[in-house]
Amino acid sequence: MGRSPGSGVAPGTGTRTHPAAKAFARYLGLTALNPTTALYFAALTTAQGATLRTGPAGAAFLLGVGAASLLWQQSLVVLGSLAGTRISDTARAWTFRLGYGLVAAYALKIAFPLPALG
Repeated sequence: MGRSPGSGVAPGTGTRTHPAAKAFARYLGLTALNPTTALYFAALTTAQGATLRTGPAGAAFLLGVGAASLLWQQSLVVLGSLAGTRISDTARAWTFRLGYGLVAAYALKIAFPLPALG
């Protein structure tokens, strides 16, 4: 008696897997390791240092950052799962190409900045 691929049961174990929890953990980990996010957070805390000196202000800032990050992660998971079930394989391949192309273009822009005019 075999299980279908989308049954949520790990093959050969009989235990249930949690793909949504794995997806959330993956996005959370990627965001936590994202150097741009870390630099942005560091810049914000440095720029707002004078206003974040008190305990309540610092706690409110951290709570707001955590809530915004959680909302962003949930949005990515929901949008990704909706798009993944509704777009064709051809459209998915083109979105991958477009995404990788944008990242490559951004990397080139950073690596080779345009000279200043004037």
